[in-house]
Amino acid sequence: MGLRNARVRFDGAVAVPEAPNRCWLTSLTTAIGPVAREEIGRVMHGPSAWVAVMISHLAERVGRLFRIDQAIYPDHRLLSTSLYTPDRLTAVLAEEVRFADRAVLIRSLNAFSHRDILAQAYKRWPFRVVWIVGDPKRDWCDRRDARRDRVRLAQSGLRHDIHRNGLPEVMLTRCLSLYRSLYIDAYSRFNPDYELEYIQSLLAEGCLEIHTLSDATGIVAVCALHGNDDMLTVPMVGYDRTRPAGDGLYRSIMTVAFEAACAKGVALNLSAGAGRFKAHRGAKPYVEYMIVIDAHLPLWRRTGYSLLAFVLGRAEPHLLRSAA
Repeated sequence: MGLRNARVRFDGAVAVPEAPNRCWLTSLTTAIGPVAREEIGRVMHGPSAWVAVMISHLAERVGRLFRIDQAIYPDHRLLSTSLYTPDRLTAVLAEEVRFADRAVLIRSLNAFSHRDILAQAYKRWPFRVVWIVGDPKRDWCDRRDARRDRVRLAQSGLRHDIHRNGLPEVMLTRCLSLYRSLYIDAYSRFNPDYELEYIQSLLAEGCLEIHTLSDATGIVAVCALHGNDDMLTVPMVGYDRTRPAGDGLYRSIMTVAFEAACAKGVALNLSAGAGRFKAHRGAKPYVEYMIVIDAHLPLWRRTGYSLLAFVLGRAEPHLLRSAA
């Protein structure tokens, strides 16, 4: 339930991926395999890229051999960033393991929000680099690019609407079409491909709110916001890619997200990618980690997570360099 490219069931607040599973949000072998190779192709060239691709293939095979996808994800709503307050994270780490044959994977930890937890002796994987604006009012509002973005949005004539409890099916279908055009068609088929009913359920729960920009023809840009008392994230973005790039729809819809964070007085996690765009708007890069809890598993299963933690740890310095 939830994704068109992965089968996931929920046990309370715990996401339990099952086969088939070809989404990086719920499959570690997909993340370190084909998704890593796509990213290598975008940011690396020459012999170093060939070496990195070979390492990715080897890591994927090791992962499948040691069944690293046989795992659970506490508090995972199938969004790009899982949010944990310090108290909730402490509670999750202290919970008894309910699935004896599965590792417990805690996603989306970074030094901005979880420095104390990361300093402890957990097995952790550096996963990607995310961009965080710690104080949007201080770090974003007065920047030249931010001022230009706000002027562009104000002069665009686009109508901004906020949808908190749900959308008519035709409108949500349009929103998902814009998202898929960007994140599935243009970026990667391994990105989360959401089912309409699942997004409606998140809206009904108050877990998401959807912001749209529209003109006389209908919705032309969309972003979904997910947050808690300390942080706002942007798990979905889309815009009409058939329009000229000069329309600035991406800049406009991201301005909506920045303004929402300012209004709420919280930090803004902009996820990975588009580093230059985000840095020019006050965001700073942070390595995002995943904690692996596997002490209850047999030695041969723990070995797989340990081997890959070692390999990824050696690659960590390259993450920040490639994100710049």
